[in-house]
Amino acid sequence: MHATRWTTLLTWRDGGLIRYNAVWQNVAAFFYVGLAQDRTDLGYVTDLVLFLLFSLAGTAYGYLVNDFADVELDRRAGKPNVFHGTSRRWAAGVIALAFGLMLLGGLPFLRRPAFLPLWLLWMLAATFYSLPPLRLKERGAIGLTATILAQQPLPAAMGFAALGHLQSWGALLFIAYIALRGTCSDVGHQMRDRARDVAAGATTFAARRSRTTIARLYGLALELETLGLGAVLLLLLVDLPPVYLDGYAFAIAWPPLLGYLALLPFTLGRAWRALSAGTWVDPYDESAAGPRRDLFHLMHQAFPAVGLPLYLASWLTVAYWPNVIFVLWMALLYRLYDPHRWLAVWPFRLLTGDRDEPHAHR
Repeated sequence: MHATRWTTLLTWRDGGLIRYNAVWQNVAAFFYVGLAQDRTDLGYVTDLVLFLLFSLAGTAYGYLVNDFADVELDRRAGKPNVFHGTSRRWAAGVIALAFGLMLLGGLPFLRRPAFLPLWLLWMLAATFYSLPPLRLKERGAIGLTATILAQQPLPAAMGFAALGHLQSWGALLFIAYIALRGTCSDVGHQMRDRARDVAAGATTFAARRSRTTIARLYGLALELETLGLGAVLLLLLVDLPPVYLDGYAFAIAWPPLLGYLALLPFTLGRAWRALSAGTWVDPYDESAAGPRRDLFHLMHQAFPAVGLPLYLASWLTVAYWPNVIFVLWMALLYRLYDPHRWLAVWPFRLLTGDRDEPHAHR
């Protein structure tokens, strides 16, 4: 029985503790630090590996606390919960274990400026987002703000602090962009759960507002996120040192920036127009029943979460070969070794004869 429980825990939502780890989704920010600081040393690799492991323990703690607090609510709403069918005592022990691993993971960074206060703020937001007496998740806009902070900008700020690059314009710009990604991710998540939350009596931000209000907020956030990615790419163009090939200086940010500019005419404004017209557009819905992987998904998900970090990690590896661990990690995480994975995404889908550029929920 206990073995089954641990298997359920470790395979939570198809490995969601890894896939939903916002630090890994935004890891391009930390590869930027390595390139901007010219960190061609084992210290950078060690720091980043330790921080990524720390972030996994923190993600586990945050999600487990949420499931612990919502067992009964999730049962009424018909939602999955890792603690369904377990005792409260066993569940509390699992959370204590995750908390202990997180504490051990954070120890190497305690002396880094600003890391500790950011960590404490994150722990407060992650804990009391779900747990009483505050239970921020049912306090409307305050709850939405708390979950965005806990899942996206605060972990990003901790990462910059851990790598010694927090007090920089680059960190500020990346954190602002990551906050926009967090807004899109969490608003979309609340809308996907809205009907079940209302039926179960939950009072989340989305459950308290009309669909029209949420759609407009989501549309605005998606448009700002698109522009934020452009700002980040311009930062890379300015901040990253050039590479010299046959005596010529080459700015490594040009290829992703040109790719972004090519996507921009097909994506900018699309979310706002569709959502304002009543058509739901949700590039953050990666469920099997969600929208197909089109140019819009490429701009909001595949480009910033996979393509850009893989590109930057490759240049880090050229500069210092042990950074290949990040390339391999991404290849395993996103199954980039599987050709079917590539053929399911535009434009590679054209190779299979699917020439229509799909749209989310026509």
